[in-house]
Amino acid sequence: MPARIGVDVGGTFTDLIFLDDETGEVTVGKGPSNPSAVDQAVRSVVSSSVDEQGVERASYFLHGTTVGLNALLERKGARVAILTTEGFRDVLEVRRLMRVDEHGEHMWDHLFKTPEPLVARPLRVGVPERVLADGSERTPLDAAAVRDAAEVFAREGVDCVAIVFINAHANPNHELEAAQLLRDAGFDGPLSLSHQVTGQYREFERTSTTVVDAYVRPAVSGYLERLESGLNAEGFDGEFLITTSSGGCVAFSEARSRPFETVMSGPVAGAVGASRLCSELGLDLAITADVGGTSFDTCLLVDGRPRVKYEGEVVGMPLQTPWVDVRSVGAGGGSIAWVERGLLHVGPQSAGADPGPVCYGRGGSEPTVTDAAVTLGMLARATLASGLKLDIEGAEAVLARLGDELGLDAETAAQGVLRVAAASMAGAIRAVSIEVGEDPRRGALIAYGGAGPLFASLLARELGIATVVVPNYAGNFSAWGLLEQDVVRSAALTIVAPLDGDGIERTDATLAKLFVQLDERLDRRLAGEVSHEAELDLRYAGQEYTLTVQVALAGDRVVEPPEEIAKRFAEAYERNYGHSFDVGVDILSVRAVERTVLPRPTSRAPAVATNGSRPDRATAHAYSFARGEWCDFDVVERDQLVLASTFDGPAIVMEATTTSYVDAGLRATVHETGALILMEAE
Repeated sequence: MPARIGVDVGGTFTDLIFLDDETGEVTVGKGPSNPSAVDQAVRSVVSSSVDEQGVERASYFLHGTTVGLNALLERKGARVAILTTEGFRDVLEVRRLMRVDEHGEHMWDHLFKTPEPLVARPLRVGVPERVLADGSERTPLDAAAVRDAAEVFAREGVDCVAIVFINAHANPNHELEAAQLLRDAGFDGPLSLSHQVTGQYREFERTSTTVVDAYVRPAVSGYLERLESGLNAEGFDGEFLITTSSGGCVAFSEARSRPFETVMSGPVAGAVGASRLCSELGLDLAITADVGGTSFDTCLLVDGRPRVKYEGEVVGMPLQTPWVDVRSVGAGGGSIAWVERGLLHVGPQSAGADPGPVCYGRGGSEPTVTDAAVTLGMLARATLASGLKLDIEGAEAVLARLGDELGLDAETAAQGVLRVAAASMAGAIRAVSIEVGEDPRRGALIAYGGAGPLFASLLARELGIATVVVPNYAGNFSAWGLLEQDVVRSAALTIVAPLDGDGIERTDATLAKLFVQLDERLDRRLAGEVSHEAELDLRYAGQEYTLTVQVALAGDRVVEPPEEIAKRFAEAYERNYGHSFDVGVDILSVRAVERTVLPRPTSRAPAVATNGSRPDRATAHAYSFARGEWCDFDVVERDQLVLASTFDGPAIVMEATTTSYVDAGLRATVHETGALILMEAE
């Protein structure tokens, strides 16, 4: 495999990693994102960073994007209609009693309003039909009613139809029949059938997932088609892969048919890269801190694996799909600082890439986090490694204006902006760790993204974390994480059975069916060893919600005795809730996972000096939060650091796409992989 390209699209910047597997040489690239023409921004960063021969030699193009997520956030998806069982047209509005969101955040807020459904009520059409929970037919599908619905959809200019019948997970025949009737009636737009999207029960969640799939389908499919054809025209002849919300990747062709799986594509890749880094560094517990221009993303990694949930939620809409638990807040380098009623706020509004922070000199007029960092000297130089000349006077002036509103000088206002932003980020880290019983102080903080290493010292001190890791290519680390992925597909089916011998027999039969489905989706062009995994959603008898437990397979059959599975479930239950019960355990759903292992990157460390000499270092005057005063910081070029060498803060480490702020009292060690490890100096 000569080379591969990874491109991650963020809210402000689009990041690229080009890895030449033959030489181990790595090229990093960064360019502004363009929300109105995302594919053009991707092609632009590829053409500006990789020469024509490199594009032609690449075997894989691996991608992370927020196109589907943005379609939901901005309500710019397709015009969708729902065909459902008569009497169930309002499932999206009825939702769930006393469960506004997964955290109960709005449960007692009498002013809270649920989000508007993606489908207007006149386009939610119920037709006579009924399948029971055991899969038996109670009421045949009314074909005439489906044809009448097709006339409504045609008259209303519907783009996509979501077909969601009650208990279709147990028997999909009516959904298949309705799909054929719509085609026969002349509807030629995309169809999303709930049993194909998700084979699990719970009508609200299944309906929501199917509607989201239909809603984002044109945006995702059109984007992937344009990107694929554009890169092909520029000479790329390899495989196109996109990250899914689960932390694996699939071919573009599969993503076009299952677009809901890519909704959280963007933030996940960095967590995958961090999990590989945990293995290399021997970290049992870690928390990621991905700070970009628009947002802060964080994920908990236990035993080197990101925490995965099996139902996510976007703007109040649940999705039944495996989902790496990445939490986001609107605090990034471009986040705008503002004052309301005498209080300082930071974000969620962002200056983005255009016009960007004031210090970029591109027309920005509002104070941002980056402007605050420049005012405090934290970027060390007036010209960044990318060649961008900073407007330091402009940044100081806009912070002085902010300070006037607060009754502070520019310097104190800048300190406040960074402290408020760090507190917001720390809150997200506490939520992702403490709520599942993990103490963040026991873990390491893995900081990356354009501004992650800049905030690492502040965040570690705020949280009481003793170890900070700044990985190689930290500014483009999410793009590197794309290169670390496997192709992963999954399918689940609700069966509801006791966890006993008979239940395991039903599980084996269900797994056989699911693996056949996954094999049909397998892209035979992708070389790599294919392995199968299985997971069970388990609950105590009489309970409603579940925990997921992975089970051992041999020949696609479960080889663990039910008693051992029940014991591991009880241990997981006690870790999560502090107690367990001496009652029976039920299997709710069976999940099959198919993994195709792609070749791992052959290089982890950038070029470093090997002669043991200490490279020349300049100094810069900057503010130290640890000392509470301005002092001289060493300015260190990262590509001149010697493996296994150490240096003490205060120091500022410069590289092409990010800056690491090493505050006083910290000692930095260059790990043998090239990663920078920050710890308290002895």
